[in-house]
Amino acid sequence: MDGICDDAAAAAGLDDFGDDWFLGPLAAWADDLAQPNLSEFGRRFLRSLAVNDVARRLRVLDVLRRHPEIADVPIPPVLHITGLERSGSTLLHNLLARHRGARAFLRWELMRPVPPPELESHAHDPRIAAVQASVEKIRGSPLEGMHWVNADEPEECAWGFIDAVSMLGQSPLFCMPQWRRFLLEEDQTPAYEHYRRVVQVLLWKCPVPPHGCLVLKSPQIVAHIAAFAGVFPEAHFVITDRDPYRALVSVAAMAHSIIEPFVVENPLTDDGARHRIALARTAGKLTAVADFSTARPDRVTHVGYPDFVANPAGSAHAIFVAAGLPIDDGIDDAIGAFLDAQRAGGRAAPPEKLPTMGYTEDDVRSEPAVRDYCLRFDVHPETERLTGVHSSR
Repeated sequence: MDGICDDAAAAAGLDDFGDDWFLGPLAAWADDLAQPNLSEFGRRFLRSLAVNDVARRLRVLDVLRRHPEIADVPIPPVLHITGLERSGSTLLHNLLARHRGARAFLRWELMRPVPPPELESHAHDPRIAAVQASVEKIRGSPLEGMHWVNADEPEECAWGFIDAVSMLGQSPLFCMPQWRRFLLEEDQTPAYEHYRRVVQVLLWKCPVPPHGCLVLKSPQIVAHIAAFAGVFPEAHFVITDRDPYRALVSVAAMAHSIIEPFVVENPLTDDGARHRIALARTAGKLTAVADFSTARPDRVTHVGYPDFVANPAGSAHAIFVAAGLPIDDGIDDAIGAFLDAQRAGGRAAPPEKLPTMGYTEDDVRSEPAVRDYCLRFDVHPETERLTGVHSSR
């Protein structure tokens, strides 16, 4: 861990790490780097992720120290999309971001928030090309079809976290057991408080339009949704409800592909480890959402995946109304143009079939927390995958 911090300090040219909460997840990550199941490539690559993550922390904290006025940047109303991974959150994020009053954080600015982006140069900032170069490495891969990304498109909040809690968007959860345990069991409030400061950095010189809102997305926070809501009182949460079996099969297949180069033996195979890791996480996340929906129904809107696939513009209208935000009379045309571009090849088509990864519908829905959630929120089995709009998730 000391070596990671030393290398990050050298890369950033800074050495004030701020408070030490981040050392908890970083220590867990460093411990996992010593596990025998990592390949040598995996060990080197995952260590480099930690160095980059800590260096970004140093740069953000330095900007905040040099510009204390950033702490006074107001945070506007927030529409925050969350739910199970692979439940349509990326598609919905892109649809809601078509609102002319919306500001969605883009991949490049979350990954490289310093120097703070400026309105005049936002569309042609040189960091866009640098981040896009890293994205191009996945072109033609199975991952590209399952989760299409570009540097200048909306990205999930987790890519902007600065506390060693979201390296590679938390994809290594499945091969980093100590780190996974930390993220599941420890209070994540400090990480969300630091992310709030990142949000202020990104809004400082590049605010939302007048009377507008932020449209954010992060399925990674769903197990701790109450903690995130406490840090972001401005947020109204949009929960994407999809058949948990379909979501789980999709996340297991995608994660299997992502971590394959990092490990000697992939834990996401058709055995008990798959159930312990993935299915237990699904049940816990649905329980957290159900509890928050009971405690704060005024801050939650549930939207079914089949509903917004069937009627994207209508679903967007309903979400803005439920959150008390103004309707954009041009959003129907904007959503239509976006989906037409997707269907015309603007992104790689999702795979026609996914491996079941050993799951069955009965396996998943027999879990008490999953069964109760589906009954309460009217989540039905998806008899066939809905990919007619080339959805990202």
